[in-house]
Amino acid sequence: MLFSLVSSGSNAHGQLAIGTTDDAHTFSSCTFYDGDSRKCSISEKIIHIANGGNHTLLLSEYIQEDTGLTMKSLWGCGNGGSGQLGDCRRDEDTTVFRRINLQLAEYGLEGYQPRLICCSWETSYVVLSSERKSDVLLSMGSNDFGDLGVGRGTSVHAKLFQTVQFNHCLEVDGLALDGVYLQVISISTGQHHVIVQLHVQLSDESRQTLIVGWGAARHGQLGDTSTLNKNTPFFSLPKIIEVPHHPNDPVVQIALGHQHSVLLHESGRLTELGSNKKSQIAGLDEFRNVSFVGCTWNGTYVVDACGTLYATGSHSKGQLGRSPPSASIHPHPVEFPFRITSARCLSGFACGSEHILVLKTESGFTPEVWGWGWNEHGNLGLGSTMDVHTPLKLWPQEVDHVNLIATGIWAGCGTSWIALEKQSL
Repeated sequence: MLFSLVSSGSNAHGQLAIGTTDDAHTFSSCTFYDGDSRKCSISEKIIHIANGGNHTLLLSEYIQEDTGLTMKSLWGCGNGGSGQLGDCRRDEDTTVFRRINLQLAEYGLEGYQPRLICCSWETSYVVLSSERKSDVLLSMGSNDFGDLGVGRGTSVHAKLFQTVQFNHCLEVDGLALDGVYLQVISISTGQHHVIVQLHVQLSDESRQTLIVGWGAARHGQLGDTSTLNKNTPFFSLPKIIEVPHHPNDPVVQIALGHQHSVLLHESGRLTELGSNKKSQIAGLDEFRNVSFVGCTWNGTYVVDACGTLYATGSHSKGQLGRSPPSASIHPHPVEFPFRITSARCLSGFACGSEHILVLKTESGFTPEVWGWGWNEHGNLGLGSTMDVHTPLKLWPQEVDHVNLIATGIWAGCGTSWIALEKQSL
């Protein structure tokens, strides 16, 4: 099966992988370079896309023919000037997706594969996994706000990548280091801060889950700021984030904005950290049945058990998905022109810098991608740069598109992405 990808929006450094550095105001086919030729489709399934300020990572998987094993591939495009694309050379065409070779065997990481990817502004993160071994978290790129998570050393760009260490967090928490098995459950990024959920298992079979973070922290987006140096308002090494009020209610999802963080608990309640200057966390403590949470830079979006999507935060560009003006600072439902039912649901969500995509699925109908919010770079793919205040259908837009089924959506810094599979006739 062949898989394809379309993108739209900001593209000054080729981060859309469409072969140019011009913004794309409509969804355009992404190009993959396999070492021999350029193609608009690949035989590898697209698992995830992460987009920073001007660069993009893509994670794909395929079945190895001779072994039958599932293998992962890491791709990149856009600006790699700070090392955020690993081995990408400046003389290469970075306006197309190219495989990123992390040379893992040379660093003693033979047998590891990428499992999770994430991006902050000019920094990339790759979680590596190998059977019966602890996960390894790599960081690559800029360290302006301690984004790399490895301290403030002067030689952070001397290596292809950095390895984020968590031993000091385990020591602080009183855990023995011998025989520790670490698994990264999730990694989430804002513009300049990172939160990781770690599963810790000791040799005596005892288990614990830790939430740690680093990067920009002045607004409390990483919790307690009492140990923060006022001259350098960030943590350059991972620190444990104490989640208040919910000691027996584990976190199941984490979403980060520019200056705020929101944690979803198993019970459906939320913990909010950081700035509320733009009402980005206003009213969230009233929710008790949340099934999903997402963040733009200055907003928060939650789905309740009935499938209703609520939004709070900045509405200057239509991000809240309702007709202006909007005087209330508390969360209100997004104004979809259709009703959510058991047969018609929002099965996918993607929060960009200040725009939102959702995947609507309905039994017997072709999946549709809807979106709204900031559209200065044409990132909603509508052929214009006008902001959109209430949801509009983005895909499929033409009759020719109906056989290309949307299977995944992602949104980044003024960018949008739709993974497509061709439907058999």
